[in-house]
Amino acid sequence: MTKRRVRNVSATAPLRADLAGGTLDLWPLGLLDDGGATVAVALDLRVRAAAGPPRRPGRLELRAEDLARERSSDPAPGGRCRGGPLELLERAARVAVPGVALRLATRSPVRAGSGLGTSSALGVAAAAACRAAAGLPARRPPLVPLVRDLEARVLGIPTGTQDHEAALRGGIVVLEHRPGGGRVTRLAGRPLAVLRECLLPVDSGAGRSSGPSNWDLFRRRIEGDPAAVRAFRRVARAGSRAAEAVAAGDLRGLGRAMREDMAARAEWSPLVLTPALREILAAARRAGALGEKVCGAGGGGYAVILVPPGRREAVTAAVREAGGTPSPARPTGRGLRLEGGRRQRT
Repeated sequence: MTKRRVRNVSATAPLRADLAGGTLDLWPLGLLDDGGATVAVALDLRVRAAAGPPRRPGRLELRAEDLARERSSDPAPGGRCRGGPLELLERAARVAVPGVALRLATRSPVRAGSGLGTSSALGVAAAAACRAAAGLPARRPPLVPLVRDLEARVLGIPTGTQDHEAALRGGIVVLEHRPGGGRVTRLAGRPLAVLRECLLPVDSGAGRSSGPSNWDLFRRRIEGDPAAVRAFRRVARAGSRAAEAVAAGDLRGLGRAMREDMAARAEWSPLVLTPALREILAAARRAGALGEKVCGAGGGGYAVILVPPGRREAVTAAVREAGGTPSPARPTGRGLRLEGGRRQRT
């Protein structure tokens, strides 16, 4: 076990809504069609991770407060990670601060299966909190590839980076997929202010798991399934158009891109839109929405609706009548935040 002075540190990170071009961030999907981009925006729904000295010296103590689950283990390097809902947190702690005894507690503002990138944001916050608590640079090793790779280990399938980038940076995140390494751009200012007024997150009332559906899409595209090839080309085009629209503050252009992305996803899989989501999005459109899209891989969870100025109340009422729960969450420019406390020895 590594002896380090450990202090109490808390980290928070935002969840995200993906606007267009999702799934392309799973390498190498974004490279298979020219000009593809992924666009996401951070929301002021924040996960929290608190790290500090363990209650029992020499132990790695984990607790997911919203799940009422906890476990304790020996933090010695090479120790075996157990599966279950705490596996990602355990791996994040063991890799971020090898051999360090500490306590890590997390909380999410939404249930699992929201489609808002919850596990990725939790991984970013947890790894950052653990490193800061141990007196190490919280952003090194780079949090995005670290947590992406840990999630791939947990899920056993390829994982992307849009969720992690939004959690780390906040604001509007645009990932341009290019050979030799993509480019990540963060937008705030006027583009973010426009989305704050016009984006409406909605909870459909049912959770889902994105892993199996994402893997099915990934496999079919790599194998050259004609329907998947066509769908991904449409998604790549929608992502590129969404990136241009958000930068220009073009709400109608963004709405068209969201709908193009949504139509492509619904075409390649009947599981993307549940009956509940289909009715919620249709009601929003009838009430005057400019664009609608399910979050993540769909099949439940949240959706986001682009509302023109002056129509928010009408669209909100229509969504509620259709069975959705409008969320007060808004886009935010605040990414990962750390707060530290007094150092103590373990």
